[in-house]
Amino acid sequence: MARARAHRASSRPPAPRSRGTRRLAALVIAALAAVTLVASPAAPAVAAPLNVTESFTGTSVADPAWRTLGAACLTRATVAPHAGQSGVGVCASRTGAPASAATPGSLQLTDNTVNSSGGIVYDTPLPVSGGLDVRFDQFQYGQGTNGNEGIAFFLADGSRPVAQIGGGAGSLGYAQTTARAGIDGAYLGVGLDSGGSFSVAADGRGTGCAQVAPGSRPNAVALRGAGQGGTGYCYLSGSGLGTSRQLHAALPSSSNAAPPGTAGRTIRVQVSNAALPVVTVSYGASAGLPDAQLAVVHQYTMTTSPPASVKLGFTATTGTLTDTHLIQNVRIASVAPTSGVLQLTKTLDPAFAQASYAEGQDVRYRFSITAPQLLSVINDVQVADPLVPSVQCSANAFLLAGTITCTGAHRVTAQEAMQGSLVNTAVASGQPVLSSRLSSNADSVSVPITRPSPLLALTKVGTLTDTNVNGVADAGERIAYSFIARNSGNVTLQGVAVTDPRVTGVAPATATLAPGASQTFTSTAYTVTAADVAAGTPISNTATVTGRTLAGQEAPAALSTVTTPVRAAGAITLTKDASLVGGSVPGATVTYTLRATNTGGAAMTGVTIADPLAGLSAMAYTWPGTAGTLAVGASVTATATYSVKQSDVDAGQIANTATASGTLSGGTVVQGSASRTLALARTATLDFTKTASPSNVIAAGDIVTYGFLVRNTGTTTLTGVGVADPRPGVSALTYTWPQTAGTLAPGHVVTATARYSATAADVQAGSIVNTATATATTSAGATVTRTASATVTAVPDPVADAATTAQGTAVVIDVLANDGRAATGAAFSRAQLSATPKLIGGASGPVPTAPASGSVTCVDSGTERGRCTYSPILGFTGVDVFDYALSSSVDTWNVRVTVTVTPVNRTPVARPDRLVATTGGATVTIDPRANDTDPAGDALAITSAPQPAALRGTLTCAAALCTYVPPTDGWTGSVVVTYSITDRPAAPATGITATSTLTVHVDPAPLTSRGFTDRADTSLGVSTGTWAGTSSITTATASCVAGRPVTGLAWAAAPGATDWVVERRLDGTTPGAWTTVARLAGTATSFSDDRLGESRSYQWRVRPDLQRWLGVASAPSIAVAQPAAFSAAGC
Repeated sequence: MARARAHRASSRPPAPRSRGTRRLAALVIAALAAVTLVASPAAPAVAAPLNVTESFTGTSVADPAWRTLGAACLTRATVAPHAGQSGVGVCASRTGAPASAATPGSLQLTDNTVNSSGGIVYDTPLPVSGGLDVRFDQFQYGQGTNGNEGIAFFLADGSRPVAQIGGGAGSLGYAQTTARAGIDGAYLGVGLDSGGSFSVAADGRGTGCAQVAPGSRPNAVALRGAGQGGTGYCYLSGSGLGTSRQLHAALPSSSNAAPPGTAGRTIRVQVSNAALPVVTVSYGASAGLPDAQLAVVHQYTMTTSPPASVKLGFTATTGTLTDTHLIQNVRIASVAPTSGVLQLTKTLDPAFAQASYAEGQDVRYRFSITAPQLLSVINDVQVADPLVPSVQCSANAFLLAGTITCTGAHRVTAQEAMQGSLVNTAVASGQPVLSSRLSSNADSVSVPITRPSPLLALTKVGTLTDTNVNGVADAGERIAYSFIARNSGNVTLQGVAVTDPRVTGVAPATATLAPGASQTFTSTAYTVTAADVAAGTPISNTATVTGRTLAGQEAPAALSTVTTPVRAAGAITLTKDASLVGGSVPGATVTYTLRATNTGGAAMTGVTIADPLAGLSAMAYTWPGTAGTLAVGASVTATATYSVKQSDVDAGQIANTATASGTLSGGTVVQGSASRTLALARTATLDFTKTASPSNVIAAGDIVTYGFLVRNTGTTTLTGVGVADPRPGVSALTYTWPQTAGTLAPGHVVTATARYSATAADVQAGSIVNTATATATTSAGATVTRTASATVTAVPDPVADAATTAQGTAVVIDVLANDGRAATGAAFSRAQLSATPKLIGGASGPVPTAPASGSVTCVDSGTERGRCTYSPILGFTGVDVFDYALSSSVDTWNVRVTVTVTPVNRTPVARPDRLVATTGGATVTIDPRANDTDPAGDALAITSAPQPAALRGTLTCAAALCTYVPPTDGWTGSVVVTYSITDRPAAPATGITATSTLTVHVDPAPLTSRGFTDRADTSLGVSTGTWAGTSSITTATASCVAGRPVTGLAWAAAPGATDWVVERRLDGTTPGAWTTVARLAGTATSFSDDRLGESRSYQWRVRPDLQRWLGVASAPSIAVAQPAAFSAAGC
């Protein structure tokens, strides 16, 4: 960073020489020196130092770079500043601020008035390459001990003008509010925040920030980051200063004297020259302290790089609550010059690193100082760390390039324990032999601080001086109390105090306890009073311990109570016993024995024993003397009897309490009670049975009636008695109760019935198995359950059979295989077994039907029982039936068997076909099945007709039709296509396939007539056989000109012709290729050809196409020759 930037002084108008002028000249010289250092290869680059000072204690400020913002002024100024000086002038308001005659003077940012704001900016860009070290004295004072609002030190982008102060009140003139923008080009704001609002996200402060501000933190150092206008200025970090370090001083608000130095605080803000600068804030308890007496109170590493240069300044605000805010003795300097010769790396010592640190724990650091390129010997190598008082190094000089390792530790203080983290920065330095002392880069380490968890514990002890050794407190005896307070948290607590409402003189008054420490408190002894004894209750005493952290956070109060028993003036004690005769059953006898004793200090009369148990007999007393009177220590015995009830057995016990009472001489009635619970043995059991009628069903819809019986076989009454049958279809139960519905006394029985209609699924399953559950609740609240099941068998009807066989083929049918339980143990026969059988599947009865178109034989017994062989009559196809009979103890049946005889399939006959098309002509369709036949008369379907590669155009075939699209490229010729047909297309798996051919003829396109409108033709009859002759055309005539040759053709009709094809070729020794001239209807018998060339001889032929769609071969071609004579007329 030092090598990348150099400070450039800005030009200003001439001014009288002053400390500011001399400072500016020093800056220019230093900057030039820095440039020289950078350029020199023999010396490392060193940042140019800064040295700006201004006390603000006089009547004017010489350096014009200081420019006011808002209401800032000089307290000693009495006249306006001269030309060339700073514009800081006379104060317009001095409420609670120094008068002009008060010395020393100060820069007044605000006086003690509400809603005031003021500031000052050093309006010259300062380089950050060497870091910044800014020291000043600040004064915040007013009436009272608590501060209000505060002062902010800020850095802003040196390239931007700082024209106005930021938001008021808690924004401290740095950050924004909803009504006012923040400092222009802001980079860093250090709030010396007495009031605590700089850490609060309110009034628009920190708009657009992701990090949430922690809330009000009075008397704290708080950092806010970069911002512009109404956005940013986000809260970065902060530390409370505790009670021992105060930013605010209490001075009379009416005072116009200069504040004493003790009311001020020395503040030092250091910004390192790292790429992400470390901000260190130090604090001094009064104004004007040297650096050695300042303590680091906060460190933070910025997360954004600074601008190349900055402007710095101070702002302050008041709100509805006010303080006076002053600044004195500002000094601006660079941090120690750094050099690349020494490089420092600071880390936690890995051997002792922790996840976080609490008060009193040591943070151990390791420092690695490296000299990678040593130009000369470096002596007196040291590490300066403000938090580590003693750094131990492996060496103190570099003789050669290398690394020196140092270690040191810092113990977390009580004040640091109140922060969220602990950040500190170290710098190494050394003394080269031939140059000035060098410093390394600054390096920082931040460690998390364990969150403060204040916690107190209190133990209280009370010691009775028991003069009569009776173990209880009597009037006049004393109780000495002591209290042990322990800090059970992780942070030091101050103001630890014990309060006890019953005693005085608690000592010590307060204590400060480190974590884990204890303090014993004592008090004056407590004297037991007659009222304590008369109250008759123990003396209860509760103490409370309180305390707070150094940051003022209250620890939760802890309580401790001690109870001391006192002697009672009168007391009676009662004991009670019981014996049972006759067992735990209704009517058994219980005898109670009770004994009342006077355990007080005085005789009592009117002694009685009362027992509210209903049904208890009267008490029979045995008195020691006079009835109703008991002397001290005397006892009376009483007995009573009780007869056990069913409700007692249900409860499982007899519990009751008796009370003895007596009257003291003063009329006070004292009582004592005794309870006795006599346990009674009890049982809670059920018997549950279930029946079903009938025991068998044979068909869906048969009704089953279920019966249920529940009996209480225990000794206690059962309630909530009920039966649940979960089977779907079972009707609601109908109960017959002996007494109250749902209740069964011991030995009582309840019955119930329900109906169920058997389903087809039940019959198919073979049985209906059904389980019901009886439930009841015992007198103890437990549930008793019992289950019972009933099974109804179901015999389903046998099932009709069906079989299929081919024509003329016998088939074996196992007719009993699907009859299930109906066939088990039943008689089987083809003959009649019953006069009234159930007819299954359409069977006849009572005599089973025999087959009409075949014969059948069945096996009646043995392992082949039920296997029937059916043989159809030869040549029969269709459906035949026969019946068989079954008889069992359940029912009898005649069952139908259906046999389907299917015909045998035969191969179809496929015949050749031909298709004629014209190249480029219309699409042609053909049904190749038209001349194909099937011996069985089955339907036929085309199943395959792949197009050969030699066939141009497109041939596609569906089940009943083939479609051919001729080519358009002029191709002609004949190609054979193989096609396949299959019979029984509706049942492809049973069909038989045959194949044949389809010959596709593609003819040339016919010539187009040119349309002569007037012609005279010479005709020649057509005959079969050889060509008749040729003709020569010698005169050349143009098309559509008179004399163009025309040849007329005529022929006899040919029966069966579907169309005619007229073809022509050149005549000669080697005739030319045939060219299709025209395609005519089958009824045509003539045609005129006018497409002839001259000086040429031609031949014609006419081809009839006879029944081509039926695949019948065509007749021979019929030829015709050109006539010898011809004539033609013009167009």
